[in-house]
Amino acid sequence: MSYIGEVRRTAFSTFGAAASGLLVAVATGSVQFIKAVGRRRQLAQLGEFDERMLRDIGLTRSDLRDAASGPIWQDPTAVLVVRSVERRAARRLALREAREAAQVAAHAAAFAAPKSKDASRGDLISCG
Repeated sequence: MSYIGEVRRTAFSTFGAAASGLLVAVATGSVQFIKAVGRRRQLAQLGEFDERMLRDIGLTRSDLRDAASGPIWQDPTAVLVVRSVERRAARRLALREAREAAQVAAHAAAFAAPKSKDASRGDLISCG
């Protein structure tokens, strides 16, 4: 009987694969937990900023409180990023709408301007 080309597996080979998978999962979770704790320290440093400094980076005190209210293993910066991006997008939308409204008003004013008749030529001339 020949054993060439056959692979023998023992009960311990599947256990080793499961143990190494578990070890990788624990290591990954530990790294994520350590990063989350480090980011909570950064969140505490943001808490020392005054209102003007927070406004400069697009945050408020309530954003910091909301980010800190999550579980300790959760990364608080995700909440801060979402809030900052939402606020920036809302500000850009408001500016765009105001600009468009001003253009519409200027366009409407150009057509609504009173027209006077030039006596010498007989055609209409805009006064505005």
